[in-house]
Amino acid sequence: MPRDEQPEPGDADDLTKVETSPSVIAKWRRLTPHARNFLAQASGREPLATNLRKARENRGLSQAAVAKKLRLSRSLVAQIELANRLVTADELAKFADLYGTPAVDLTGTRVATDDPVIATLLNLAPALIKESGMQSGIYAVLGELMAASHLERLVERPGRTGPPTYPLPSPRTLADAIRQGEEIAEHERTRLGFQDAPLPALADLCAAQGVPVFALKLPDTLSSLFIAHASVGRAIVVNLAHHPVDQRLAIAHSYAHAVCEPMGTIRVCTKVNANELIERCAAAFAAAFLLPASGVVDTVRGLGKGQPSRQVQWIFDAATERSVRAEERSTPGSQVITYLDVASITRRFGTAYRLTVSRLLGQGLLSEAESTRLLKPKLVDLAGEWLTLFSSRAAKPHPAYHVVVLSDLNAERAYMAVEAYRRGLITKGDLASDAVTLSLQVPGLSETKLLEFAEAAR
Repeated sequence: MPRDEQPEPGDADDLTKVETSPSVIAKWRRLTPHARNFLAQASGREPLATNLRKARENRGLSQAAVAKKLRLSRSLVAQIELANRLVTADELAKFADLYGTPAVDLTGTRVATDDPVIATLLNLAPALIKESGMQSGIYAVLGELMAASHLERLVERPGRTGPPTYPLPSPRTLADAIRQGEEIAEHERTRLGFQDAPLPALADLCAAQGVPVFALKLPDTLSSLFIAHASVGRAIVVNLAHHPVDQRLAIAHSYAHAVCEPMGTIRVCTKVNANELIERCAAAFAAAFLLPASGVVDTVRGLGKGQPSRQVQWIFDAATERSVRAEERSTPGSQVITYLDVASITRRFGTAYRLTVSRLLGQGLLSEAESTRLLKPKLVDLAGEWLTLFSSRAAKPHPAYHVVVLSDLNAERAYMAVEAYRRGLITKGDLASDAVTLSLQVPGLSETKLLEFAEAAR
């Protein structure tokens, strides 16, 4: 808006006041028609037109699809994106709802205030300021970041530059988004020196890269929040109410934004915007970052699987000047990937069972039919029980058993016993005998439970 023009007095004035009373926040959140009209024109046509086009492309929608959904003509949508026509308040509200983007983000308008913490808070997605408790939580996170930055300046510590930012064009298709995410994940793993190995605690890893991680109770539909603001640097906030494995995935997802997005970016990861191409790119990054392709393949082969049932090799016989063919066949059933194989990979890389199945499918190690079978509710539940039994370090072994196994030997032994039973190499009695010994080290693993695991794997 030109400097010599002022909006008409009214609710819109409250949007630019330094005072941030509950009523001001409520008005900002509601975006009354007058305020929406102000926001629609405040930044001029061109920034809004550009933001509308980018928001549409990020959702993977064509102009014709948008026109149909909003009951507008395609030419009208095109004229708006070319900045040849003003956007009305009602149209802005419809675009914002369709793209799942706050109107203030579409217009580029920001709440003016001298307090960068408040400025950042008020420019987050409206879902984050619906409850006073959540507002306080966000204040606390940003306050921690500001306090740390202040102390760093006092002790003259070099500023944290954060991880490198990989320059990428906006993905045009879902295939582009997936490819970009996987490529960046591979580069970042190499840069960090992990290659194909499982990652350590992600919160510590991100913090070492200048991206501290916080946990805050957020709405259930919201998994994480990424902040990159000049006053506080970069930070990730995950949902405290979610399972630790889900939090780990959310951290990896948000870290993708840290290495792809410039300063001044705020991303809220919810079920609503999960289909946006930038979020799909982050999801692809998270999967490849947690489960590197070659690492997954090596792990599957370490289990003695992942090979075709028939392997053919050729050598050249110099005496006859002919190629000689050699064929080797695997033992029937030995290459079947069971739900416990998936659980073993899940446990090794600290991910989620469903994510591991998806990654195996993407690497061609599973067919769609096998993937569907492994995602049956009963197998998912049993995999969860297996992971719970063998992931707990707090459980105390039976007092009569004097040897405490601190490594993964118990899980490996139980897995191999089940696999041997599945292939018919040991009897039910042998399995029961193994269960007696294992139960001394793994409370909760009874003979009945181990047999249930084994029968489900057949």
